[in-house]
Amino acid sequence: MEGLNVFDLQRFALHDGPGIRTVVFLKGCPLDCIWCHNPESKSTKPQLAYLPQKCIGCRACEMECPAGVHTFTVSGQHTVSFQKCTGCGKCVTTCPNMALKVFGKRMFPEEIMRIVARDKDFYIRSKGGLTVSGGEPMLQFVGLRELLKLVKEEGIHVCLDTSGYAPSEQYREIAEYVDTFLYDYKLTDTDDHKKFTGVGNSLVLKNLALLDSLGKEIILRCPIIPGINTYTSHYKAIAEISNRYKAVKEVNIMAYHNMAKGKAEQIGSSYALPETRTIEEKEKRMIYEALEACGCRKLSAG
Repeated sequence: MEGLNVFDLQRFALHDGPGIRTVVFLKGCPLDCIWCHNPESKSTKPQLAYLPQKCIGCRACEMECPAGVHTFTVSGQHTVSFQKCTGCGKCVTTCPNMALKVFGKRMFPEEIMRIVARDKDFYIRSKGGLTVSGGEPMLQFVGLRELLKLVKEEGIHVCLDTSGYAPSEQYREIAEYVDTFLYDYKLTDTDDHKKFTGVGNSLVLKNLALLDSLGKEIILRCPIIPGINTYTSHYKAIAEISNRYKAVKEVNIMAYHNMAKGKAEQIGSSYALPETRTIEEKEKRMIYEALEACGCRKLSAG
């Protein structure tokens, strides 16, 4: 079976589909959204993360690393050369205070399935199940398909969190094993979509229409980013699309949070929106009201 590159696995999750869920986060994404909440998910390769507040300056990592990633000054300042890292993880295992970790672990579908199956009773009672998220799960299509087949054989509900940016033939094939698609709708203008995510939105819209034609349940997920898509024409488009497609049962507003800045720093990356602040609750209510005024009738409670 095809292995999957997993960067996180969370049991007893409550916000990625109905009921109690296990969420498997797959690494790698063909988009490059400048607001990405999970910068550690973008690359397909394992990535070292360093938490300086936990470092005690013992220098064990420096002695263990074969690539010279870790160096210390005379005063004890720890420098991490992320570009040198091969992802071997030797420094992680030797760190006594968990100041280091590697995002990205190869797991086989059967291995993941054993973890998912542990909580089957909770799924049944809460109408929950498995959610596969990312990154973009469809980037690892073969392994993803194998995993979802195993999950459906056990009668477990499946949500697939996706950007919609993958070959249409793959969505047609995977749809058999997915109960609910958590489908991103990021930007309305195709030029803006390309500017802020790295790709246009024509394929995203095509695949949304395809899943609707297949009768698949869709929850439309809409990230709202200050200064990027907080405008009335975008809100009107969300309303129009959600009302047009019968398969769209719900619209989730994903209000921007700046937590990604800290995560980007941990993996040695720069963050494109350092000055953009988190959307507060009052502002979020105003966004909901604006969407309702534009005719969006399927908004989830927020």
